[in-house]
Amino acid sequence: MDDPAGMLPAAGIYCCVPHIDDDDQSTVDRRELRCRDYARRHGIDVASAAVYADTARAVWKPDGARPGWDALLTAVAAGRIKALIIDSPGALARHRAADLVRLLEAGTRNGVALHSVGDAWNLAEPADRRTLLERATVAVRSARAVSRASRAAHQDAAAAGRPHGGGRRAFGYEAGMGALIPAESKVVREIFARFLDGETLRAIALDLNAREVPTSLGSAWTVGGVARVLDAPRYAGIRVFRGQVRAQGGGYQLGAWEPCVSIEDWERARVLRSGRGSRAAEGEGRGEAEAGQRHDYLLTGLVECRACGHSMVGSIVGGYRMYACASTRGQPPEQCARSIGAASFEGYVEQDAIRILESWDAARVASLPMVGHRRSDVLGGLDGSVAHRGSGGVGGSGARSSAISLDRPDRLDRPGRPDRADQALYDALHAGVVVRSAAAIEGIVTGPGAGLHWPRVPLRRRADVLRFLYTVIRVGPKTTSRGVFDTGRIALVPHPL
Repeated sequence: MDDPAGMLPAAGIYCCVPHIDDDDQSTVDRRELRCRDYARRHGIDVASAAVYADTARAVWKPDGARPGWDALLTAVAAGRIKALIIDSPGALARHRAADLVRLLEAGTRNGVALHSVGDAWNLAEPADRRTLLERATVAVRSARAVSRASRAAHQDAAAAGRPHGGGRRAFGYEAGMGALIPAESKVVREIFARFLDGETLRAIALDLNAREVPTSLGSAWTVGGVARVLDAPRYAGIRVFRGQVRAQGGGYQLGAWEPCVSIEDWERARVLRSGRGSRAAEGEGRGEAEAGQRHDYLLTGLVECRACGHSMVGSIVGGYRMYACASTRGQPPEQCARSIGAASFEGYVEQDAIRILESWDAARVASLPMVGHRRSDVLGGLDGSVAHRGSGGVGGSGARSSAISLDRPDRLDRPGRPDRADQALYDALHAGVVVRSAAAIEGIVTGPGAGLHWPRVPLRRRADVLRFLYTVIRVGPKTTSRGVFDTGRIALVPHPL
């Protein structure tokens, strides 16, 4: 797109899901909108391909996945962005100080004009940028010093054989890897013995449940729970340090607690687990590859059951390709048997997509948001209650939330930890955010020739286009007789185009 007169070079936007401890809980799609509103007011042209967003809360973890952030830094380093609008830089300073330092330094190095919205920091002001960089740098140095001290303490604990602190009680032991619990440690030894004798994980779990043997949490045994017992080095008295079971000298790092089984039995179980797992994975991989060749599902990731809200996934039902509610994999009362024939369903959606492409307005689409929300129709009340938590919202009283305000740029820390109420509302609010890729529509014929060109587009490419066009597709109950394709049960929710 040509730059209109008086506009700055094409700019980028970065926004991400808020940290659970932050007062401002605006969803990512709304954060993009306020960045775009800032751009309009300041005459900045935002390139649709330069909207970078991270929607998973793992973005706040030190080693968490942050594809949007990584793509942004790559674009800045390559000189593809000359202006950047960042949402809530104060949150980055509080929770991702090292990332913010890296961005501010890269922006200066590559001549990127920085702007910001969402809090009291103004990155367009040199003084604010300088202050924020200084404070974030101090936070990084402090975090590194704490990390070094923590690593040294962990190393000393490992050398002394002391157990890791915190976490749930290990089955077979008192809290903190204390004394053996006779009844539970006997079960641990039984699990190892039966597995080494050739029994399957499922058979062991079923038998333990039939005998009403509880786990350390008082729940039923699962295949995964039995596997975790067999895999855990602790039951052989081995202490894990930084993911390793062997010390620098090559021998095992031994813990100070009494083992349940011998190291030899644990090693044998490990070898057997590896062998069985490899064979199972090989068989499953081969089966999935063959199934993928036979059955492709164009609408994967888009379809949702209107009754229970679960995703509807490609499945073979009665020998036919169907989209079936994923809750059928659970247990009643959550079970939902809703399904819809894939061929007719996909054809109906494709016809609607062709209609959209035939009336395509490229200039208008390029100016529209790239982030959507599957729950935009129900977010009004929910978002209003938690978007700003100083008056209550998540956590109820609001006392913890009032510990910090986004109008206080001098605060780079925040005490307190989220409770379950926080987590439930956080998940409900931020689940369903959808980020579109501008690359999905590149090379796709639009206008009057869209219908003729569409069948020539490869299946995976068509799937990408449909994810660009639609936020979600909901399927309701069937209202027609058996054998009649019911279009009335399908609710297409397109992105604003």
